[in-house]
Amino acid sequence: MTGDDTDTTRTTAKTLWSETILEILYETLRKNKPDKDVIGVLKEVQQKGFKRDYILKKVTGKVSDQAALRVRQLLKKS
Repeated sequence: MTGDDTDTTRTTAKTLWSETILEILYETLRKNKPDKDVIGVLKEVQQKGFKRDYILKKVTGKVSDQAALRVRQLLKKS
């Protein structure tokens, strides 16, 4: 395996994990889990490098405006 193959594999794995953590966030919000659970997932999402505005945009599109408002409030707390 060449260096380029390894970089592609790492990028693919990182992208898949990033999408997975976002899906976990969406499901946590859809199931109306407690704030502490949502905050825990939000911290992981932010650790992956996602910015506040991007998170809010994705949540609005995938879940709802109400969920995005909740996320906005929780991001202020964390």
